[in-house]
Amino acid sequence: MSDRRGGCLTALLLVFSVSLVIVGGGFLYLVATGRMPLLDRSEVVSSSDDQVLRPGDFADYDWEELAYVARLIAEAPSDEEGVNTAREWGVEVGDVRPLSLTDGRQASMTVVGIRCDERSDGTGRAGLTLMVSPISIRPMNESGSNEGGWEASSLRAWLKDDGLALLPTELAEEVASVRKSTNNIGIASDRSCVTATDDRLWLFSLSEVAGEIDLFANEYGDEVRERTYYIDYGVYDEILSAEGEQYPYFREAGVTCSSDSNGVLALEYGSAPTAWWYRSPYPVSFEGEKGTYFYQVMDTGYPSSLGSVGQGAGVTVGLCL
Repeated sequence: MSDRRGGCLTALLLVFSVSLVIVGGGFLYLVATGRMPLLDRSEVVSSSDDQVLRPGDFADYDWEELAYVARLIAEAPSDEEGVNTAREWGVEVGDVRPLSLTDGRQASMTVVGIRCDERSDGTGRAGLTLMVSPISIRPMNESGSNEGGWEASSLRAWLKDDGLALLPTELAEEVASVRKSTNNIGIASDRSCVTATDDRLWLFSLSEVAGEIDLFANEYGDEVRERTYYIDYGVYDEILSAEGEQYPYFREAGVTCSSDSNGVLALEYGSAPTAWWYRSPYPVSFEGEKGTYFYQVMDTGYPSSLGSVGQGAGVTVGLCL
């Protein structure tokens, strides 16, 4: 009986050994011939030690996942490859998703740029730039003046704390600080007034939305005006144009200083159309007047108008991941 059991055991071991040889040989054959199936990095990527993230749609990622995708985009070796990485992960300029604010209101979030903004810490560009439709109605400046521009404005101070608190906590934790260029003087006639601030939440500038600015050239030309006696108004267009390049979303929509033919700037707050602020101060003060204006989008979506700093308008914010 024991001999029979021993023979059965020997036979099983022999079969097992032969199977291992066959499997191993097949594996080596697949590797050698290049037919071995490999995991595609774009199909399965670990976003943390215990979670696997797969490509999806922009609207379906949670905030931690979207920040992870943004980091992949930022790490791409070129802007073109960054755009391709974004596309592989289901994110493109113009994508929109709803955003629930902590005060119970609903806003919307739109992808306006990919690898467009420089991080404040000097580590390169942020992966995604996003626009959030008005999160509040606020005055630009409680002082009643545009002196100090965006940098010294009451609205900028509000955004740092109370404004940020309106975002979901998980999103706020992922928002990156970036460098923004703005006329931080107010009334000015030299391009040196444009300096940088570091911001997590910020307002868009007129040039970031409308592109190259020619408002003063179109209105005043190069003729002497009786009221001001200035001839060269071009410097004011230069100041406004120095506040950042136009984001792809607005460029592709055909937005200019005088046109929004696709209606992408017509935004609402509380289901009602609202004007919304730019961070760009109006740089001119005529005799006997002080600077009291910032640029804003009209409630109709017209790209360039003026708003008195003490009056409320929509707070449409930009942020980066």
